[in-house]
Amino acid sequence: MPFRSLSSGWFSLAIIMASPLALLADDNKAPARISFEKQILPIFQAHCQGCHQPAKAKAGYVMTTFEKLLAGGESGEAAVVPQHPEKSRLLKDITPIKGKATMPPDGRAPLSEAEIDLIKRWIAQGARNDSTQQHKPYSPENPPVYTRPPVISAIDYSPDGKYLAISGFNEVLLYSADMSKLEARLIGMSERIQSLKFSPKSDYLAVAGGLPSRQGEIQVWKIADKKLALSASFGFDTLYGVSWSPDGTKIGFGCSDNTVRAIDAKTGQQVLQQGSHSDWPLDTAFNPSGTHLVSVSRDMTTKLTEAATQRFVDNITSITPGALRGGINSIAMHPGRDEFVVGGADGKPKVYRIFRNVDRKIGDDSNLIRELPAMPGRVNAVAVSKDGKRIAAVSSLDMAGTLHVYGYEFDTKLPDELKKIMAKEVFGRSAPEKKKIEDYHVQGVKLVAQAKIDTAALFAVAFNPSGDNVAVAGADGQLRLYESTTGKLLKAVAIAPKIEKAKASTTIAAARPQEPVAKEALPTGTTLVSLEPIQKHIVLKGPFDYAQLVVFGKVRSADGSLDSVDVTRQLTYTPTTKTLAIDPNGLVRPMSSGSCTIKLAMGTISTSVQVEVVDYQNDAVDYVHDVMPVLSKMGCNTGTCHGAQAGKAGFKLSLRGYDPIFDVRAFTDELASRRTNVASPENSLMLLKASASVPHVGGQLTKPGQAYYEILRRWIGSGAALKLDTPRVQEIDILPKNPIIQREGNKQQFRIVATYTNGEKRDVTLEAVVES
Repeated sequence: MPFRSLSSGWFSLAIIMASPLALLADDNKAPARISFEKQILPIFQAHCQGCHQPAKAKAGYVMTTFEKLLAGGESGEAAVVPQHPEKSRLLKDITPIKGKATMPPDGRAPLSEAEIDLIKRWIAQGARNDSTQQHKPYSPENPPVYTRPPVISAIDYSPDGKYLAISGFNEVLLYSADMSKLEARLIGMSERIQSLKFSPKSDYLAVAGGLPSRQGEIQVWKIADKKLALSASFGFDTLYGVSWSPDGTKIGFGCSDNTVRAIDAKTGQQVLQQGSHSDWPLDTAFNPSGTHLVSVSRDMTTKLTEAATQRFVDNITSITPGALRGGINSIAMHPGRDEFVVGGADGKPKVYRIFRNVDRKIGDDSNLIRELPAMPGRVNAVAVSKDGKRIAAVSSLDMAGTLHVYGYEFDTKLPDELKKIMAKEVFGRSAPEKKKIEDYHVQGVKLVAQAKIDTAALFAVAFNPSGDNVAVAGADGQLRLYESTTGKLLKAVAIAPKIEKAKASTTIAAARPQEPVAKEALPTGTTLVSLEPIQKHIVLKGPFDYAQLVVFGKVRSADGSLDSVDVTRQLTYTPTTKTLAIDPNGLVRPMSSGSCTIKLAMGTISTSVQVEVVDYQNDAVDYVHDVMPVLSKMGCNTGTCHGAQAGKAGFKLSLRGYDPIFDVRAFTDELASRRTNVASPENSLMLLKASASVPHVGGQLTKPGQAYYEILRRWIGSGAALKLDTPRVQEIDILPKNPIIQREGNKQQFRIVATYTNGEKRDVTLEAVVES
């Protein structure tokens, strides 16, 4: 899968597989030229850029562009002075004094001596930037390659009925309205397309998206010649909820800095900015006259902004507990009235009026017109037909999707009797009065049609111009067309131009990184007599399995007594074939299927362990069995990170992975699968963050080629699914029941056997932790 290069304002974030320290010159040779791209940038990505990025520039210092990296932060001192390490503030801050350095902060371990020396030598050599665009950008000559159908996050019909625009990976696919022909591949900079909308006259297409965690972009495509007419960048993450003013002169959208903005559609100049949301605005819509812009957000509010003055006017919806739980994802405006439909995390599409008929009362929801029948899961998108007679909504829950079509022909006027009731304080209304309001909110509501897709979450919906059909799309990369009055499926089409077989998996690194360990030796005055591995035969299953050898040595003291000591880290290990890789600490990983003997030696004393590797080519990855432990091991779901009660940075996981259903929803369902890109797994935010290829406050947790990275990548590439029938440990037995461990003259071998819920019994001796 090819990677795209980034815009010139950003470093190339190509994955660096070689260790920066591996490229040092031999001491006997002339000093090698230090490569910024290959040796220095990976250090900054792993340790620094999470805190020093445009979206979170601690101390005013940004390290994600070369110019700002050199310039420094709020201290006013240059961070890097080429050829002068002694004048470079960066080097002073990362150099520890008495074991403590200014950077990284918060008690984190300083950079290693080798890393600091590498940075010092790079500065002394002139601090050159040798970054290159190693990966050719996508273009009509080099289009994106799909190894799986892409998640579809947005669709829209042109008002003239000629085209259907569908989001892809790094492009918008422009089809004929009947899906019979792919008219154009609109390939731009944005890797992720969040929303798209045709202009009122069908002559332009506006696209909101960008590079996740890096840059937001608005694209405007001229439909007549299929050319990009405008590209405008905003913020440091993808943009959301693009909308056109009725006269086609302005484009509204939401930013990840919690602002709502609008630009001139021709020049890209900003003409509106509203900052009253407390979380990401996910969708916007102009009212029919174009005087106001309405925005919805993860902060559970719908806000009204006056377009001409940029003035925040009102919170239209209530955030009273129980009135609207969770964030609001989507908004669709009525074509002729100041009314709109919203859908969000509570699963209930709702119809609101824009302007109040009664004064605001604390705790009220007086702008609510109708509450539509609830849908499974969260509502991801809503639409209103061109004639204003139908409402469509799609939702997702646990990899399944639902479509509802409602009638929109009920009377939306607020009766005088209800105005009087709503003029009262909420707690001053009688039970009969509350009942009248509740009855009004469901009066005349009709579910016209519905459809359920058991195999794919739905993220996008659009009526065709005539309103007789409704299109939906989502996680499986298919565009489905339904009859809007009956819910009858008319057509299902895979939108990817071509699906190519994925390239062979990256070779897994031979061993995981090990913490440095102190030199060990036999107890003073003892002599090694023999070596005794705890287990003499090991079976490794699949490419990700591993085993930690534990070897005891029988030693004789000067008085002739015998004892046993752990000598695992004092041995030399020699495998007889390339089937295995083993590190100095005795960690064994498979490299191919087959049998291998490992010779264990210490001086003249040696023994051996037999290892068999089976199913090495089986790269199937299970979320519960494989992915969840990796996330826990890397610390992603701890209480100090995304497992915190409120999560981190808008992303929450269950604490220590106790709820895999919740977690998979967070990865694959929220924001139309923002974090997992099944069409291009390497471009998944889940991996880009963990490998620090994009700024990550948590730093670098894994690298391409390492087992953790490959487990996550293969899970995403296989569809990012959750199997609920994964066998789990049900019982653990120690055999024999009361083993006597490592006592000379009375020693017993023991095994730990786990029984799984499917009845399988497995020897997990080397995976268990035994406390005496």
